[in-house]
Amino acid sequence: MTGPSATGPAADRPGIPPSLAARPHDARRGLPIPPVNIHPDSTGGGSHVDFTTIDTTVSTRLAVERRCSLCGESMGYWVAFLGGPRAAELMRYADPPGHPECMTAALSLCPHIALGRHRRARADRPGAGIIPPGLHGDKPDRYLLGVTRAYRTRFIPEHGFTAYLPAPFKTVHTYLYGPDGRLRPATDTR
Repeated sequence: MTGPSATGPAADRPGIPPSLAARPHDARRGLPIPPVNIHPDSTGGGSHVDFTTIDTTVSTRLAVERRCSLCGESMGYWVAFLGGPRAAELMRYADPPGHPECMTAALSLCPHIALGRHRRARADRPGAGIIPPGLHGDKPDRYLLGVTRAYRTRFIPEHGFTAYLPAPFKTVHTYLYGPDGRLRPATDTR
């Protein structure tokens, strides 16, 4: 994996919250590195960046402390969840919450989300990540960003996985892939 650098091209993009822009950046991709994507090395010395998996220990701790999974800073009154239609329907998310502004920035920063044809690494490839139990791994045709005040975390010890359970959403923003394959806001917000 590539290591972090102090700054990167993502820091200069408009619409990136200062707390996310201040994160260390991946030298190869120029993307801010969320704290949930920094994993301890198996040797016990140091860490490495893996954008394909979430460190559940870190993500659970941040969620319990009501801190953003993308920038690591304290979340205020509103929190956001980002996922496909099924996650919104079930009100059960595999990915932890974050600031609404950070989650909105992730829509354009994360290649897997921003580009319709961008796929996850094959499961047989090192660093490909693990699909949490009960998820199918297929990419949704749209993403919904739900904003709420409260949520609960539920750790599932037999799988080493945490589910994030938001309270009913105050607003939901829908993002669809356009003809060019890029994600863009839809006209419906509820």
